[in-house]
Amino acid sequence: MACPPIITGEEFLRRTLAHIDCQAQLIGSYGYQALGSPGSAASILVTSLLTLFIALFGIRLMFGPSPHARDAVFGVLKIGIVLTLAFSWPAFRTVIYDVTLKGPAEIANVVQSSSGNGRAADFAYRLQAADNAVVTLTTVGSGRNAAALVEGEDSGSTFRAAAIEDDTGFGSARILYIASIIGTLGLLRIGAGLLLALAPVAAGLWLFTQSRGIFAGWLKGLAFTIVGSIGTTLALAVELAIIEPWLADALRVRSLGYATPAAPTELLAIMLAFTIVQLAMLWLLAKVVFYRGWLTLPDIPEPLRPLWDRSQPATIEQPRSEPVILRAERISNSVESSIRRERQLTSPHFERQTNTVQTSLQSADKSAGQPPKLGSSFRRSSLRTSRAARMRDQQS
Repeated sequence: MACPPIITGEEFLRRTLAHIDCQAQLIGSYGYQALGSPGSAASILVTSLLTLFIALFGIRLMFGPSPHARDAVFGVLKIGIVLTLAFSWPAFRTVIYDVTLKGPAEIANVVQSSSGNGRAADFAYRLQAADNAVVTLTTVGSGRNAAALVEGEDSGSTFRAAAIEDDTGFGSARILYIASIIGTLGLLRIGAGLLLALAPVAAGLWLFTQSRGIFAGWLKGLAFTIVGSIGTTLALAVELAIIEPWLADALRVRSLGYATPAAPTELLAIMLAFTIVQLAMLWLLAKVVFYRGWLTLPDIPEPLRPLWDRSQPATIEQPRSEPVILRAERISNSVESSIRRERQLTSPHFERQTNTVQTSLQSADKSAGQPPKLGSSFRRSSLRTSRAARMRDQQS
């Protein structure tokens, strides 16, 4: 398949756009089929990635925790999608290829038809017609020097204070017009063709979590080429809606023999402004497509809050209530404390310590010549138990 050659003259811009579109289709279609053909490096890479993915999934089934039914179904769907994107050209052409390369023109056609800015079917011819009008206006000039020389004398009426030079204004305007159109559309179309050609490799990278980000970037790149083509086409449609009647009026005035000294400046300003609009459009759409996560707004400072918000009473945080202890828990704690205390009383160490204290107190009282205190001399040194408890302990 040979793309149309580019020639100079009245068909330069249209043939250049047609050639760029043809190159994008060639790169996307033939590049995909070359990479997805059996035996190619890309097909071997994708087959290896599929084999590794299935092997890891089988090892997980045998030795690791068994996956849920949702994970198994999702894994099977993932394998089917990768095989479709990597090796099925008819399905890939219907789902992705045509949507990427032909979808933007159809969407722009609908938007232009509803907005009254013309149809996208003859969009390239309209761009070429506007370029031809600029060339014609450059040829006839603005008319400022129509009577400049009369028998070798300057007439003194050159309108130098009203506009820039004709050659500079018209030439710079046409350069900006052609360069902005070829540059933006060439970037989007050739970029789309390259991403479509790399689809087999990008599809295989979706199998693993570590390389899934590259696949997501590939999808975002395709989305950027689609929305960028739509945005650029609509921006050019608005530009044509402005310059077409302007060029027709400027040529009509010049055909009547009147001068248009402000035409170079006005045309250069229009072309420069829409060149900036196209670049800003691409930047804005790229920010939208490649943005990650949700937009979070910062808190409003206290001085900037509205009065009605300040008038609302501030919510007072209630103190945290103490943990509620249940009755069963209190009873169990009490029983546990009693058992611990009885164990301490029946331990040999406690009895020896008690006898030592009583002996020291009695000896101190005798040495002082005072009768022993009732609480110290007759303190119980053993655990008080009933007869039934002693008989139960002996039986056990």
